[in-house]
Amino acid sequence: MLTLALGKDHEGEVTATVVRRKADQKGRRAVLYVHGYNDYFFQKHVADFYTGLGISFYALDLRKYGRSLLPHQTAYLCLSLREYYPEIDAAVDMIKREGHELVLVSGHSMGGLVVSLWAAEGGNRNLVDALILNSPYLSSGVPATVQFVMDPICRMIARRNPAAAFPLRLSPRYAQSLHRSYQGEWDFDTAWKSVSGTQPRMAWLASIHAGQRRVRKGLGITVPVLVLCGRASGNRKTPSPDLLAVDIVLNVDQIAQLSPQLGRNVTCIRITGAIHDVFLSPPPARRQAFDALSNWLSADAPDPS
Repeated sequence: MLTLALGKDHEGEVTATVVRRKADQKGRRAVLYVHGYNDYFFQKHVADFYTGLGISFYALDLRKYGRSLLPHQTAYLCLSLREYYPEIDAAVDMIKREGHELVLVSGHSMGGLVVSLWAAEGGNRNLVDALILNSPYLSSGVPATVQFVMDPICRMIARRNPAAAFPLRLSPRYAQSLHRSYQGEWDFDTAWKSVSGTQPRMAWLASIHAGQRRVRKGLGITVPVLVLCGRASGNRKTPSPDLLAVDIVLNVDQIAQLSPQLGRNVTCIRITGAIHDVFLSPPPARRQAFDALSNWLSADAPDPS
């Protein structure tokens, strides 16, 4: 891994971290993966998939997440999603300097929202050839009237106290459904991906809502975009046997409805039986997701040759 020094923000020193696995095939294609909220990169089988296709794999732990979280920082806190652009710019620049001709950027959940906004306005967006979005956080799933009331409250509190926490904790059921200590098949560091629920910061919520408003207006992304998401959503009351067959984090119908707002060349593929991170779904849905991605990469994504 490589640490990116990003200067200072209102809490002090800031870093991000790039983790990489080179493909045997030199140069040509690479992908940069950006995780979601309460997350970091641990999905090694995703790296295996890309390198198996001869695509070098890079993953970014954003500032204040995972490997990049420093002792003086408030985990996950940001005042604007644009704060993440410098590490994406730096990672893409590094990938290009290492000789790759074609660069794909992939984002999951919050990371999918961030890289979509970055692809529309980021400094190095012209160096990227396609986007791959895994259940992107294009909508919060709450009624428009509720969000209309919440937004100004979040912004007001965030201006006064950026680290102020939302009064309710997010349900831990999704993270628990993944971890092998509960009913899942995955192992990850629970200090970096909590299985006890988190309290989002009001500034983070305000920044998410601001990004989602920009999506609804249309981003005009010019490169090809693939959106993968499930076919069914659940909620915090979904019975345990069904947790591993639906997205209990986001509304997948809203993801599909908003996908055309991203750009002019968007393909949305819905995966039967997929959970929120489609590549952590049970094997049948996971295979379907990887097959869909492989087919899109071979048929629709640009080729440097």
